[in-house]
Amino acid sequence: MTKSIDELYLSIADNILGNVPDDWKEATLNVERDAEDAIGVKGGFVDNSNEFHTFKFRNFDRRIFSDFHEIHSITTQNDKNNWNRANYTLMPSGDFTIDFEWDQSLADETEAKS
Repeated sequence: MTKSIDELYLSIADNILGNVPDDWKEATLNVERDAEDAIGVKGGFVDNSNEFHTFKFRNFDRRIFSDFHEIHSITTQNDKNNWNRANYTLMPSGDFTIDFEWDQSLADETEAKS
């Protein structure tokens, strides 16, 4: 069963919430999608003392990768809104933003490797 876009965003938020302490201000995921459809995710969170901590993705549920694959499939239907980078920012209130962008240099780099 395919998830809705809202369910995917919530799944990503749940995954982040499982990897931040009680005292955090903001969490960010930086996603790259290469020409071979591989998803790379980096990120971390800012705690209440304004210190940035990098996520240890071995602690994340692997569904985060399939969630971003599904988001890409939904958001790029009919070859519109193509993206290879996304930035997902979550606040403790549950509010989030997600920004998609096309990075031609990333596309060229990954295509040259394939």
